[in-house]
Amino acid sequence: MDMPIQFPREAEVIYEQAVAFRRLAPTERLLALVDLIASGMVLLEQSPQRAAGARLREADEAEWQRIQRELFARHAR
Repeated sequence: MDMPIQFPREAEVIYEQAVAFRRLAPTERLLALVDLIASGMVLLEQSPQRAAGARLREADEAEWQRIQRELFARHAR
């Protein structure tokens, strides 16, 4: 039975998007990434779970700071 609507395979769509992204100029790539990050931040700010997200981000930041302090303590002279 032929379906009246054919949906593209996800892998093909992702590949086409990746090829299009690679064709962008470096400045356009950077702007696309900044736009993506900004969109994510808006979603985080509007989330009903934003307090939990903030706690997780703070914990991640504290862990990175601990790792960096440990790294500098071991290897800085």
